[in-house]
Amino acid sequence: MYVESIDYGNRLHTSEDRLASTGKPTMADVARAADVSTATVSRVLRGLEGSSSPATTARVRATAAELGYIVNGVASSMRSRQTRTVGLVLADVSNPWWGQLTIGVESLLGPEGFSVILANTDNRVERERSAVETLLRKQVDALIVASSSADGDHLRGAIRRGTTVVLVDAELPDLEVDSITIDNEAAAHIAVEHLLEFGHRDVAIVHGGTEASFDRGRIAGYRNALAARGVRARLDHISAGHSTFEGGRAATVRLLASSPQPSAIFVTNNLMTVGALVAIAEAGLQVPRDISIVGIDDMEWYPIAQPAISAVYEPAEEMGRRAAERLLLRLRRRRQPRVERIRLETELRVRRSVGPPARRIKAGGEVSG
Repeated sequence: MYVESIDYGNRLHTSEDRLASTGKPTMADVARAADVSTATVSRVLRGLEGSSSPATTARVRATAAELGYIVNGVASSMRSRQTRTVGLVLADVSNPWWGQLTIGVESLLGPEGFSVILANTDNRVERERSAVETLLRKQVDALIVASSSADGDHLRGAIRRGTTVVLVDAELPDLEVDSITIDNEAAAHIAVEHLLEFGHRDVAIVHGGTEASFDRGRIAGYRNALAARGVRARLDHISAGHSTFEGGRAATVRLLASSPQPSAIFVTNNLMTVGALVAIAEAGLQVPRDISIVGIDDMEWYPIAQPAISAVYEPAEEMGRRAAERLLLRLRRRRQPRVERIRLETELRVRRSVGPPARRIKAGGEVSG
């Protein structure tokens, strides 16, 4: 019979000694081979800091790897009452901005031994409710939620069950949970103010609706910026669509059919901005000669577009990291810290998509713009 030996502390073990009758190595097999107790193996493989000396920790891990021992996650979860999984509920995984946020979340949770289960809601509240319920049935330890809801009622059940909830890119004042976001009203205000400084008065907005808190904040910022300059917001210059490329395209087509046609458009998210640019090009118009545009959520290719697109930068990756930080803090402490509503800084990145209003001929030969 073939015999493989592993020598730890001059102890000799055969492959037959090391394996349980099922052929799969057990925690007891690892303990015997490493010459430690099963409790030590359990603590080391669960990643508990200070559970043993560095030499013992290294020996246990090397032995487990050599034997091919895999921690039974289900059994471990039953003992600790933790699954070490986190549900990440996002509005639109096709949007690169959410990919950056996910990187921020996983950059902190991964090294801490947490697995992330991703759920996509397509910016739909009913899908968000379903995703949250599914994740709760899977016994996740916590939820990070980019909520599209106006009230967050479906999250109250999770909170009552003791599940840690952190909001990201969303604010629900009636829920006592941490939130990581930006000042959406201020971000929109500075974007619209930039258009007004070029002399625009027929400024339109393309937005994703009034359900999500960030959209409501951006609409308020648009209205306030106009009011501060004594400009009236025209109802036909406020155009809603689904927060996607096609939603932005359709909303912009409607704006371009209005009279007077807007001389500038503020768009409240990146994919809608792309849709708006396509609609403008399809109408035979040029940016910024015929119409100016500024958006929120800067994208990597905006600086190399023709023309380069002006946009408000929203730090997605940092937002994800900060959400993961708050989550880990709550999971580690028995005495919970006070709720924090964290707002990250934004920045208007000025490029070449905004210019002065085009001169247009009104009925009767009057020149405007």
